[in-house]
Amino acid sequence: MAKRFVPVLFFCAVVLLASCGEAASRRGASSYRGLEELDGYVAARPVYETRKRDQLEGIRKLAASTRSNRRLFDYGLYAANEYFSYSFDSTQFYLKQCLDLAESIGDWDRYNQASILLGHLYAKSGHYMEAYNRLFGQIDTNTLSEPLREEYLWTLYDFSRDLAGNSGMVERPPIQERDVYRQQLYKLIAKDSRHWRELRLDELASAGRLESADSLCRVMLASVDPAEHTYAIYAYEMSVIAEQQGRPVERMDWLIKSAECDILNAIKDYASLTVIAQELLNTDLDRSFRYLRVAQEDAIFYNAKLRPWQISQFFMGIEDAYSARQERARERSMVSSILLSVLTFILLLLAWFLISRSRKLARMQQTLKGSNAQLAEVNERLGELNRQLSRADNVKEKYIVDFLRRFSANISLWQSEDNRARNLLKQGKADQLLRELSLSTRSEKGLKDFYRTFDSTFLAICPDFVSRFNELLREDARFSPKEGTLNTELRIFALIRLGVDDSREIAELLHYSQSTIYNYKVSVKNAALGDRDQFEERVKQIGK
Repeated sequence: MAKRFVPVLFFCAVVLLASCGEAASRRGASSYRGLEELDGYVAARPVYETRKRDQLEGIRKLAASTRSNRRLFDYGLYAANEYFSYSFDSTQFYLKQCLDLAESIGDWDRYNQASILLGHLYAKSGHYMEAYNRLFGQIDTNTLSEPLREEYLWTLYDFSRDLAGNSGMVERPPIQERDVYRQQLYKLIAKDSRHWRELRLDELASAGRLESADSLCRVMLASVDPAEHTYAIYAYEMSVIAEQQGRPVERMDWLIKSAECDILNAIKDYASLTVIAQELLNTDLDRSFRYLRVAQEDAIFYNAKLRPWQISQFFMGIEDAYSARQERARERSMVSSILLSVLTFILLLLAWFLISRSRKLARMQQTLKGSNAQLAEVNERLGELNRQLSRADNVKEKYIVDFLRRFSANISLWQSEDNRARNLLKQGKADQLLRELSLSTRSEKGLKDFYRTFDSTFLAICPDFVSRFNELLREDARFSPKEGTLNTELRIFALIRLGVDDSREIAELLHYSQSTIYNYKVSVKNAALGDRDQFEERVKQIGK
């Protein structure tokens, strides 16, 4: 009975330890469909951006090949429309160039056209006072043609709608509610046109007629190519409707489609990916941070006034979530340590039991001559003991290496956050930085804590490592670190002792460059006794 009980305990302890890791990994996974496909789009961003830049370069070359001011205006306006959601600064540059060209030729219809688009740009990018001054102070509405009047009213409507969606802004110009402009536009726009449907969709959604809004939005989506930027806008509207109807899974599906379309068109001023990152904050923290970082990079590239500030608000939640995850990781580490201790105790019991049984069987062999069958059973049990002890040792070392990798990954994150804070300072965005993570030295402190934890953990497992390691070196090249600590060379070969012999992985764990790791290894091997090519293999045998 006792012979079967100890191996069963050993098996249960291993299963329990493994299940803790599996449960932790399941908590970090996300259940939303389509995220893997979105990851592919995010990874392919450079391809789509290169295609967009080539397109814009073609427009620039066309503009450079003409000398007609009117043709230059047309090319400039075309370029401004292409840059509108890609780069605020470039759009503003082309529109101001168009204003100068129109003024030089005295074409006030073209001047008003460029001025309206510039006001729209200011409104969409959060420059509300600039938009107000441009649209209400620098455009003579009495001189507007019928098409421009429709475009002007549409811009005011969109401006008012954006203001309503950002009601917390400090600067709020005195502009009428969008319902006023909507009613005026109904009189000018042909029914069932694209703008008419967009007006109707906003009206239905604002009135809470969600089923009608849902049906209309699906019709609008069916009328556009899924590769067009307009599809991303309609898909986002569909996600808002789904959220109001209490359909979170469908809402996420539409957000993913919208984000994919934005990336496909190299759009830099968007909202979908940011909303997805916020939604994943509590279920898939790493993916949430990755999406939010992409959105922040695009917002900074676009250089709008409002979007980077909006995105930066979420980084506080990211920091809190990471802190909570680290706390959970510490709790899991404590539980795992307890389980590892229990496992070690069980292994000791197993060793004691099997050794006792083997001795008893040996005595039985001496007294019972000719019991070859019993002797074979004893040998088999001893072999099983050796195999079980070897597996237990491998489990222990694998767990320690995994723990160190996680600890090192946290340090990498802290360093990344510190670098980001410094970059923001270099860009002169101190106000934004105050809302994000404050500058600190936590990465350096974390690295010191990592080294201290690594040293104490490893020396607890292999207490005679330093002395045994020094035996492999010439006397003048031996190391004498402080008690309970290791230096850089000893840490490198301690990782090799644990089975991590790849220089790149060692460099990542210890936060050095690969060349630094290589130089340390060469320096130590040059002082080795015996064959230096076999030095690492001898290190791996220390304590075994």
